[in-house]
Amino acid sequence: MYVFFADDSKQHGFRKGMGDLISFGGYLLEERSIRPLANDVDQILESLKVPLNTEIKWSLPPGNWIREKLSEEERASLYSHVLDTLQSHDATALVAIWDCGRTSLDGDDAFDKCIDFVFERISIHLSRVNAYCLIVADRPGGGKKQEDELIAGFVGRLESGTDYVPPDSVLLNLLTAPSKLIRHLQIADLITSISTAMVAKKYSYAKEPFERIKKMMMMNTSGYIGGTGLKLFPDQLINLYYWILGEDSYIRVSMNTAWPLPLKQYPYHLTENGSDIPF
Repeated sequence: MYVFFADDSKQHGFRKGMGDLISFGGYLLEERSIRPLANDVDQILESLKVPLNTEIKWSLPPGNWIREKLSEEERASLYSHVLDTLQSHDATALVAIWDCGRTSLDGDDAFDKCIDFVFERISIHLSRVNAYCLIVADRPGGGKKQEDELIAGFVGRLESGTDYVPPDSVLLNLLTAPSKLIRHLQIADLITSISTAMVAKKYSYAKEPFERIKKMMMMNTSGYIGGTGLKLFPDQLINLYYWILGEDSYIRVSMNTAWPLPLKQYPYHLTENGSDIPF
């Protein structure tokens, strides 16, 4: 059996025409690796003399030991070590991101679409390996009401699936827990937040750890991450698969169709001032 550890992120986009980005993602991990992963990450923290009750997050709150004691470069190095450890446990990463600046959906509606996609990708992946999973997500920051709404919204997916997949592979309704108490959810925060930062064009410290995440991202049957391990909504954003993932094509396996990247008719097909950073 597997567990999908999940977290959400919201960041402002800094590319031309981009609005707020809403995302949901995380990673699949086999049950046999759950305890060893936590132990390995704690050993990394101990080696740096980080107190073991310290929460790992990409955007650190005031008072967090990592924020107060480590430089930005040291934090990025720490997170890269954590992600390398995650990869050594054969985790599979998956993130869906919605650009609210390009559609009429925002807020909860956009978030629901991201959850739908992640649910579908998990279900398809597990059906291929004849396995099942539980989904554990960080408790929403909006309190008990928001948590109840999130869990209630997941019931329909479990009862009837989505338009594209049956509800066979996920065994229980979404489970939530505070990330400060579960190391695995803290790692899910890194995956989702770093991936969202790359799409938002906040490269500063995200670029190096994202290279680790990219190696773990789910691929389609043609070996491409774009549209599978990293899904961007709407499809106007597909040129970012070229810039962020380094992929030369966008492939929709279900349609048996491929588009070479970057595509001139979509945003971000040019570079900014001749550099390697797209608009």
